[in-house]
Amino acid sequence: MSLLAIGFSLLAAVEAAAVVPIQTTGGCSNLPLYDSKTGIAGPWTITVDQCQNTTATDNACSMEGFGNRAVYFLQQGDTGIEKGYIGIVDRIDRAKNPLRCNDATDSFEANVPSGVSGYEWKSVNISDYPYSAVLMWGLGEYSLPIQTYHHYQDGVKQDGIFLGSHNVTTWGIQQQSGSAGSSGNPYWLLRLLGPNSENPSNGEPLSDGEYRTFIRIDRS
Repeated sequence: MSLLAIGFSLLAAVEAAAVVPIQTTGGCSNLPLYDSKTGIAGPWTITVDQCQNTTATDNACSMEGFGNRAVYFLQQGDTGIEKGYIGIVDRIDRAKNPLRCNDATDSFEANVPSGVSGYEWKSVNISDYPYSAVLMWGLGEYSLPIQTYHHYQDGVKQDGIFLGSHNVTTWGIQQQSGSAGSSGNPYWLLRLLGPNSENPSNGEPLSDGEYRTFIRIDRS
């Protein structure tokens, strides 16, 4: 077992004190809107669920229940859009980018900007940098797979299907300034809070303005 996998296992044990994530089985077939003829579940969005803002008196987050959007970025030498983040919209009425689960590619996919002016279904994964395990497309082999989980508390199965990896389903969510890739609108960036995810500059588990949340498949 790799050190990264061992770290995830230890972190999952701590997380399990409140929530026990149990990975779903059957690939895409147990996810909402599954079509056995195509092997595709979806399309749907993902939403912020049970976010905790410890600076608020009621621990509520302003983006609770908000859905996902694509935020592309260009690097030097790029001739078109090749990668970007799957983040959360800053307003609930913003347009969303649909996601799906595809048995043929054994992955989650998002309908995202691609090339010069088009849209394509691209595989979505989690960056394998522990302190920056963000949800992205265009990562290739340098990534962790998205896995889906049921949550149990005190032995009782909770509503919903949640995203995570290696038995960790807690994410950090932090607002980012608008950019060309977000049409100038602010957005919320997601990163998986796995082992060694602490802020490398100060060792804190969360950065300033970052909150903990789960990410749930809408319609689940």
